[in-house]
Amino acid sequence: MKINPAPLHLAQIIITGLVVVFSIAILGTSAHTLDVYNKQRFTNPWWTPLWPQHFITHGTKALIASSVITFVLLGAFLVTSLLPKFNLRQKYTLRALISLGTILPSFLLTLMTVVWAHILNRNAPELDTIQTWTCRYQHSERVAQTSYIPSNLSNSTFKSLCQESKFALYGTLIMFLLLGISMAVTMVTWLADKFAARQQRKEGAEMGTIPS
Repeated sequence: MKINPAPLHLAQIIITGLVVVFSIAILGTSAHTLDVYNKQRFTNPWWTPLWPQHFITHGTKALIASSVITFVLLGAFLVTSLLPKFNLRQKYTLRALISLGTILPSFLLTLMTVVWAHILNRNAPELDTIQTWTCRYQHSERVAQTSYIPSNLSNSTFKSLCQESKFALYGTLIMFLLLGISMAVTMVTWLADKFAARQQRKEGAEMGTIPS
C-alpha cells in the first residue's frame, strides 16, 4: 500500500490558516469592545461610571492575549511551512515538532481562556463583563424617538458590542477545536511522512539490487 502525504499536508495548512484568520477576527472584535468600554466608562451613563468596580474586563483581555499569541505562533508555523527555503516537507520530524510546539501552547491557552471567560460571565449580575452587560441592556429603551443623543452617551452600540463579545468568546472556542484537530492531523501527517519515506527507501534499495 502506497501512502501519499500531500493531502494531509494541505489539510494541515488549511486548518492552520483558518486558526490564523479566526485569531485576527477575535483580536479585532475583542479589542474593539474593550476600546469602547475604556473610552466611555467614565462619560457614558449606561456604563454606570459611579460603579466601576462592578465590571470585570479580565475575560476580554484574556481573549485578546490568547488571540495574539495564537496568531504569532501559528502564523510562524504557516510561514515556515510555505517558504521553500526551510524545506520542512522533507524534514518531517522537525516539521511535526515545530507544529506541535506552536499548537500545544495555543491549544492550552485557548482552553483556559474559554473556561475563564465563561466563569466570569456566570458571575453576572453580581459582577458583569462587557458581554453580559451589553447583552442585557442592548434592547433597553434609550430615549424618546424624537430625541437625539450621541452614541457615547447612550446604549446604541450595545447590540453590536454584545455580538462582537459573543463572537470573540465562541470564536475562541472554535479555534480551540480547530487546534485539537490540527494536533491530530499533525500526528497522522508525521506517521504518513515516515511511512512514505520508508517506502521510498525500500523501493530505492530494491531498484539497486536489480542487475544492469
